[in-house]
Amino acid sequence: MQIFASPTYEYLDTKYRISGSVLAFRNLSFRTVVRGGYLAITIFLSALLPFLGDFMSFTGAISTIPLTFILPNHMYIVAMRKQISSLQKSWHWFNILFFSCIAVAALVASVRLIAMDSKTYHAFADL
Repeated sequence: MQIFASPTYEYLDTKYRISGSVLAFRNLSFRTVVRGGYLAITIFLSALLPFLGDFMSFTGAISTIPLTFILPNHMYIVAMRKQISSLQKSWHWFNILFFSCIAVAALVASVRLIAMDSKTYHAFADL
């Protein structure tokens, strides 16, 4: 039986030499404790910060926007350096600059939201 896991779990399985049957007691107990602990920490943090969505906006501004919109355009320019026309190169540079501005605006907005909400709410607030 093959069960697919995330890279984090694969790393932990390799580090702590978890191998063999998935249903072996040692393997099952290790995975239950590790995954349960990860879930407990995640739940604790989301309950601790009632405005967790603001932190998700921050994460999106510094990682998702650049990785989705900026990096592919830049990689295309680098990979096709000799075969790309000046019009295409200009278009990709326009995309890079435009989405960089969007990422900076989203970053400023998310930091502002975090600052404003941290004044209003307290830890473990019931919204």
